[in-house]
Amino acid sequence: MLRSVLGVLLIACTAALAGGGFYAAASLKAEMIDPATLCPRNGATSATLILIDRTDPLTPVEQAFAKDLIAAHRDAAARGERIAVKVLRERERGLGVALETLVDLCNPGAGAEVNPFFENPKRIAVRYESAFLQPVEDALAALGHEGTATASPIAEALALGVQSLDVQPEGLLKVILISDMMEYGPGASAYNGTLTPAALTERLLPEVRPALSAARTKVVLLPRPRFAKQQASALKVWRRLFLELSGRDPDLMQPFGSGA
Repeated sequence: MLRSVLGVLLIACTAALAGGGFYAAASLKAEMIDPATLCPRNGATSATLILIDRTDPLTPVEQAFAKDLIAAHRDAAARGERIAVKVLRERERGLGVALETLVDLCNPGAGAEVNPFFENPKRIAVRYESAFLQPVEDALAALGHEGTATASPIAEALALGVQSLDVQPEGLLKVILISDMMEYGPGASAYNGTLTPAALTERLLPEVRPALSAARTKVVLLPRPRFAKQQASALKVWRRLFLELSGRDPDLMQPFGSGA
């Protein structure tokens, strides 16, 4: 009888240990980091997309503001949070417009934030320093280059930027647009009054619209005093688009004064 009871207890303990081992292995697998992005392999816990419109040159004050904003979001990023900084700019030698990725990484966590049973805190701290902080510093330095462009496909750049993010289904997406919002290109231009919500919608990939509808969007407006009337009209068109997508007006910041 005693043997029988001990046997049952032994089986139960073995099962519990096996279950615990399976749970630990599953947890470890879920916490595995992608070495390319430093994000959890099951997706970033949240993401912030900072899209900088460099189709017109940024003033030194605007450059400094962008650098400070990126640095603030970098420093505030939680472990597993993704920070993507992309710039819309003219290609070299005037070969069209491109969306350039300056940095797209998750904060892997500093040493104090990791579980010492499963991860080496010192190794994590070094990885954070070398793979997260330095690329962002390099990206900030790259913003000092001047740039002009013959088109400004802001909506398309926004769609491509959102599409590139891999966020867990319940993860929060924040979008920050540093732009004059003066969309222009074939078929629609803020400068000649042909920009409409329908024209902007056509430039948004259908698969990213659900993500944009749930995103928290902020516009940091770069003023264009010479085209104040056109900019005001363009801003109204963009607001209508965001209202149609999400039912919310985007947050509007005008730290450089009002050109619209």
